[in-house]
Amino acid sequence: MTARDHGERPGRELVDWSDLRTFYAVATVGSMNAAAELLGVTQSAISKRLGQLEHRLGARLLERSPTGIQLTEAGTEALDHVTTMMRASQSLENTLKGLETRTEGEVKIWSNDGILAFCIAPNVSPFLAENPGLRLTMLSDRYLPKQGQGYADVVVGFEQPKQSEVVSFSVATLHYCVFASRDYVATYGVPIGPLDVSGHRVLSHALYGENPGWKDKTAQIAELVTPGLLTDCSASLLQATAGGAGIAAMPSYAARLDPRLVALPIPPLASVKVWLSFHESARRAPRIRTVVTWMRMLFDRRRNPWFRDEFVPPALFENPPPPGWVDEKAA
Repeated sequence: MTARDHGERPGRELVDWSDLRTFYAVATVGSMNAAAELLGVTQSAISKRLGQLEHRLGARLLERSPTGIQLTEAGTEALDHVTTMMRASQSLENTLKGLETRTEGEVKIWSNDGILAFCIAPNVSPFLAENPGLRLTMLSDRYLPKQGQGYADVVVGFEQPKQSEVVSFSVATLHYCVFASRDYVATYGVPIGPLDVSGHRVLSHALYGENPGWKDKTAQIAELVTPGLLTDCSASLLQATAGGAGIAAMPSYAARLDPRLVALPIPPLASVKVWLSFHESARRAPRIRTVVTWMRMLFDRRRNPWFRDEFVPPALFENPPPPGWVDEKAA
């Protein structure tokens, strides 16, 4: 559909909404001084905006006299249209404010693919059942997105945002252990240390090398090993490892995801903090607060020992914490 179909001339400049609001204020209060006080601007600013509006419309809207403001015939017609627009604007504002007082609407969640697939997605069903008015959009990308209106509402990632307007806090620490399948171990044996992996087929995630912590702790291994499989998909890495393709470093929680996997007796290669963040303006949005509260529950270190700051061997995951045990960092 072209501008001509809408009755508009190509290239024509649209009327400024601020000029229309100024005209509405002057026309309804009947005085430029009163309108200036109402809008919190100077009288010269009022005159400038009225002049701009009349120029764009090509018609004189007001007659100024010592006794006040009088609408011209064109001004009376314009006021009728602008009044309708002002009512529509107020209706829109009230509607949006109403949405922000209810736990309804869309929430955009961004995270790394492994966290999305293994930590968040399995818990979506009960959350949506408890919050039928919410819609979740879950996205994964290697680069941290912007946060705020039009971007990600809630971010769960390995980088702590530095912007002053973004609220962030650590919700977990992922400890990357070496895993293999039980069949692989039965066939090829178990590496006895990090440097012994050169005699095994190694599978790796393409993004591990972008994390400074990985480079520092695995530099020796990287010099000795060329991965037999390199992927940027955490689910593919897990499935290939569980299927017996080789050994791979994965978060310790992988021990719970597939019974074919076994954690090898090698100390964690790296420990990486997970940060939850959201724009400070989201504090006023119940839908986002609800998601943040849910996220904090998902990463509860007391119930999920694989998220604790201190490393807990996967063999102990099924055991409850000892009596009186308290994770002060999670409390």
